[in-house]
Amino acid sequence: MDHAWRRTATACSVSAALLLAACGGGDDDPAPPPGGGNTLPGLKESVEIIRDKYGVSHIYAKNQEDMFYAQGYNAARDRLWQLDQWRRQGEGRMAEQFGPRFVEADRAARMFLYRGDLEKEYASYHPQSQAIISAFVAGINAYIDQVKADPSRLPLEFRLTGTEPGHWRPETVLVRKYGITRNIGSEVALARDVTAMGAKKVQELSLFEPPIDLQVPGGVDLSQIDGSIMNAYNLGHAAARFQASDFPGSPLGAKARDTLAKALSGPDEPAAASSAAEGMARANTRRIARYESNNWTISGARTASGRPILSNDPHRALSMPSLRYMVHLNSPGWNVIGAGEPALPGVSIGHNDRVAFGLTIFSFGDEEDLYVYETNPANRDEYRYQGKWEKMRRIEETIKVRGQADVKATIKFTRHGPVLHEDAARGKAYAVRAAYLEFPGTAAYLASLRLNQARNWDEFTAGMARHYTPGENMVYADVDGNIGWFGGALAPIRPKAGWSGLLPVPGDGTYEWDGILPGTSLPRVLNPAKGFYATANEYNVPDDYARKDMSAREWSDPNRVQRIGEVLGSARGLTVQDTAKLQYDDLSIPARELMGLASGLSSPDAEVADALQRLKAWNHRMSADSVAATIYEFWQYVIVAKVSDLYVPAASRDTFGDLDKRLVMNKLKEPDATFGAEPVQGRDALLVDALKAGLANLKEVLGNDPAKWKWGDLFHIKFDHQLAALLPAGQRAALGTERYPMSGNIETVYLGAYGADFRKIHGASYRQAIDVGNWDNSLAMNVPGQSSDPESPYYKNLLPLWVKGELFPMAFSRQKVDSLKADSITLQPAR
Repeated sequence: MDHAWRRTATACSVSAALLLAACGGGDDDPAPPPGGGNTLPGLKESVEIIRDKYGVSHIYAKNQEDMFYAQGYNAARDRLWQLDQWRRQGEGRMAEQFGPRFVEADRAARMFLYRGDLEKEYASYHPQSQAIISAFVAGINAYIDQVKADPSRLPLEFRLTGTEPGHWRPETVLVRKYGITRNIGSEVALARDVTAMGAKKVQELSLFEPPIDLQVPGGVDLSQIDGSIMNAYNLGHAAARFQASDFPGSPLGAKARDTLAKALSGPDEPAAASSAAEGMARANTRRIARYESNNWTISGARTASGRPILSNDPHRALSMPSLRYMVHLNSPGWNVIGAGEPALPGVSIGHNDRVAFGLTIFSFGDEEDLYVYETNPANRDEYRYQGKWEKMRRIEETIKVRGQADVKATIKFTRHGPVLHEDAARGKAYAVRAAYLEFPGTAAYLASLRLNQARNWDEFTAGMARHYTPGENMVYADVDGNIGWFGGALAPIRPKAGWSGLLPVPGDGTYEWDGILPGTSLPRVLNPAKGFYATANEYNVPDDYARKDMSAREWSDPNRVQRIGEVLGSARGLTVQDTAKLQYDDLSIPARELMGLASGLSSPDAEVADALQRLKAWNHRMSADSVAATIYEFWQYVIVAKVSDLYVPAASRDTFGDLDKRLVMNKLKEPDATFGAEPVQGRDALLVDALKAGLANLKEVLGNDPAKWKWGDLFHIKFDHQLAALLPAGQRAALGTERYPMSGNIETVYLGAYGADFRKIHGASYRQAIDVGNWDNSLAMNVPGQSSDPESPYYKNLLPLWVKGELFPMAFSRQKVDSLKADSITLQPAR
């Protein structure tokens, strides 16, 4: 039976008296249509959807439009609340359902809608992308119509909030809110640091790759740059935060509505530091903000089969339901399987019958600049440009608001982009120039549609030349034995000498882009001599690349890619299982480096001496059963803080934060007089003091008994349903998952960042290990499951496998799919 069509008493038993109305009030399940069929308007021919026992849907259609229609329909039946929130927040349509509190958020979201030529926009993604997107949206709407006709089929979130899903438009898929872009927030932060410490000191304490001479643009007073400039930008990009008053149609009482609001808002922001755990959690999340992921492609010369192997484990926030959604699409001209996001057609990571591809973020393109304008004292809607006053363009948006009249909201634009902030007292205005608003074809991931049909390296690189956002390290392998890498990016050309894109610039016409770098000029590698190519968000622009100086300057630590290179570089006869195992590798290179420095340390303090003995005997693996791993995690956090205290001026510590850990290690490897008259002895004393402080923090969290300090006793994974706080204890457990110990940390290939409770909140929700050419031997993983419906067997079924380091078969041939079949439906065209 299709569990998307059933809502049993379990889902309705959330305190029966409280939720009777919300859950429909009965125990009878709505039955699926007779024979498993489903008649839908808009289909041309029948479509078969086979769901395998892992929850992956395999869609077999007789034409392209029906296939994408079925993809939209199928995503909606598994993820409807997630999809509706994606649409409302992305389009700026929250107020029409949740009320006047969301008017400003809607206005801010609409600042970042694409307003250019839609014909060019669609043409950029795929020759038939308008038809593809229209069909996909029609499928979503068909499912919405079904559940609105029978409200008992609405997901629990709608019934408890007293709301309902709204229809999609093709333009919904084009929203820019969810793209991973850079770097306006960094510009504001850097401007404040330069104001506080000066450009020379900031450069000394920062790590820019490639190196650059940091210059303050002429004509901008950086002291006037403050956090308020980012308010509208942040509001437009933030997830919704609810209050009880947002749900007047809910069947719940006031207290339960308040609990519901907090649950649907997701986890709270980290609190101010009141303990080591909170400080460590914030340090983790700051470092993870550069979107850590791994991928690699291996030549057949290094594999047991003689065929290439391609692996990928992109890392994002771990959530229930998952950000990622797997699907297999099959119709004439299409046969592709992998993962994307449920709101988008096609897949962004996976393989077809000839090529495989997988992504990590490539930080080459800096898509955003903050422009500062002088405004006219006589008319603040005018700004100075090339010596003349130029009028801002005004767009009046109509925002529908639940329970009251529509609101007219004005959005102002300069020639560069939406106005984020106006400071009338100083005569200043601030706008963001964003390449993804200015150039067509820049909605996130949609250009993957071309990759889904690529047959060879030339077609793959032609598709990647239009894959503007996010910037991606896309690795490649094909059935002819080729492997490769393409650095996809949306990279504005800043021709003015000294203009790095790192700081705000005047909007008076002296700082103008010269278009964007053509995709045909982006870096790429085909069949590297070493027999593999790996990326992990590190600075990897080739040394001989002609345009490397126009690169953005903020990249992730190279620790993970170094470890991947160590393993792959010494290996022969690799199998798919070997590369899947590498995705769970928990060796920390920074830990190994630190212990090299600390090998001679000693202490008269018995507790510190015992810790040093454990660390010196350690294998540098952040394994769940390791006590030394826990000691190291607490120690390194204090080391970074203490070294940062030495070098960062005290008045700037709160705003600047910690030094990059690579700089900390450099300071430790080559200590200078900052550590004291005897730098080496001063460094060693700092390391011992840091270990003593780290142990005190550790005992505060785990107690005094080292036998209870295993890393997995602290670092763990557990998923809870969004509405867990509303549920009785037994029901909460049924909708949530068990608590599992975790290995790895922020520095390992098996990456994980944690919150203040040491729960893993960031890591690989999706994994793939692809045996190129022998496709049915490939493996995949999506955690915790494909469905967001607690009544579905595919809601959390994959987590136990994920925890054990196992992947499931990525069935591709019809024979393999049929062998793993769990259920199926047939979608029929309406007559």
